[in-house]
Amino acid sequence: MDAKSFFEFDFHSSLFPLKTNLLVIQHHHEALEGYIAKILSDDPTHVANNFLPQTRVHAAKPRNHLRRTVVLDPIASYFLYDLVCRNANAFGQVGPSTRRSFGYRFDKEQPLPVHKAYREFSNHVDASQLIHSHSISFDIASYFNSIYHHDATNWFASLPGVSGADSNAFGRFFREINAGRSIDFLPQGIYPAKMIGSDFLRFVESSGQVKCAQLLRFMDDIYLFDDDDKVLTHDFLRIQELLGLRGLNVNPTKTSVDSATGLIHEAASAIQEELASIVDAGERPSMYLGSGADGTEFESDGESEDEAEMPSLDEDQIDRLLALLVNPKVEETDVEIILGILHENSDSVTTHIPQLLARFPNIVKQLHKFARLIADKDDLTNKIIGLIESNTPLIEYQLFWIATIAEDHLSGTKAFGKLILKLYERTAEHKIARAKILEIADQSFGLKEVRDEHLKTGASDWLSWASAIGTRTLKKAERNHALKYFSKGSPLNFLVAECVQKLP
Repeated sequence: MDAKSFFEFDFHSSLFPLKTNLLVIQHHHEALEGYIAKILSDDPTHVANNFLPQTRVHAAKPRNHLRRTVVLDPIASYFLYDLVCRNANAFGQVGPSTRRSFGYRFDKEQPLPVHKAYREFSNHVDASQLIHSHSISFDIASYFNSIYHHDATNWFASLPGVSGADSNAFGRFFREINAGRSIDFLPQGIYPAKMIGSDFLRFVESSGQVKCAQLLRFMDDIYLFDDDDKVLTHDFLRIQELLGLRGLNVNPTKTSVDSATGLIHEAASAIQEELASIVDAGERPSMYLGSGADGTEFESDGESEDEAEMPSLDEDQIDRLLALLVNPKVEETDVEIILGILHENSDSVTTHIPQLLARFPNIVKQLHKFARLIADKDDLTNKIIGLIESNTPLIEYQLFWIATIAEDHLSGTKAFGKLILKLYERTAEHKIARAKILEIADQSFGLKEVRDEHLKTGASDWLSWASAIGTRTLKKAERNHALKYFSKGSPLNFLVAECVQKLP
């Protein structure tokens, strides 16, 4: 696997998948490699070439919490996927069966699918709870935002097979994309960064000072098992000390001792009890989500085993599930389960999608998948327009994915143009969500003129790069004229313009 294939594999799983990155990496990766070589060159004529500081965004976490990260530009994206792909064998070294970490590594030259690794992790947690009398589970508070740049650089340099040139490039890249700040430099939601984050914690299971019978880890979610609770207390304290040496802290609100299920959630609510009465809980998989992770992060792109085995529902069951879906007391975790169960009855959910989009930002990616299955897409378009026109607070993550729903599933509807323009108006303060709209290759209802305004400024940012990509369906002469002056704004502008001009 090369960097291009790695990026394509991961594209739809990322938090903010922009086609600008996808198209440039697919069709112009040789030029990206050439420019990255100039950035890393010792030739003084290339001293002005650097990685750019990246655009800050916020994705959604449960209960209106935000996940702070960045969206990488095409050059930064290609560099990171290439660096990790070339050094993939250094990640995820397998340890003894009593010290297991799961996920975010390559297996037989291919990235291990996250949903498969997570299923294996969950199964091992279930099995270990049956074997051992005591357990402690915990995770790290704001893990990705808390890693110290110097620690990560030294860790990467120590990996087997990593060259001095690559370790130096690693340190420079993360320093420059974060404008020199020493923490909060690691992007979230992309596979190579998750490989870095996961393997950085390998010292936890490698420590000879941890004595418990079984240690299981998925990223920063750690489970300790033993028949002696004193051993677990010792290990829990020692692991906190080891984390503290790297400026990391355990999240006190997520720590669970001798939990019957290991779930982060509180005791079963009335909603969950009602849900269990509709569909047998044994037919749903165990989920051990820490760090505010959402279930969509662990879904397969295709039909999962759970979806394939989900029992058919009668009308009464569907009605009861829909009633739960709009219950004011329902939690996001419950909504995710209900949507998974209602997958084959998607039209019944249409009426509720705007309400779900507004109430639960964290499940908007799951609703994107649902929209594909809905038959009356004109009705869905009109309902989403109503949401956009309302005064309902919407964060950038919601607006981005609503735009993605519109592009992927609603482009043939009568009100598509109105929806896109309403979204453009609503995204004035959200550069990445607005870029998502500008890269949509529709030349009608005024979008072409909006893009033209951005291209003529000569700016080098996401709005101009996405506008350039949005011209890809124009006739060649008109497209090249629009890109002529844009391409002179910066080296990245030039690379994006070159890519668009060579597209079929």
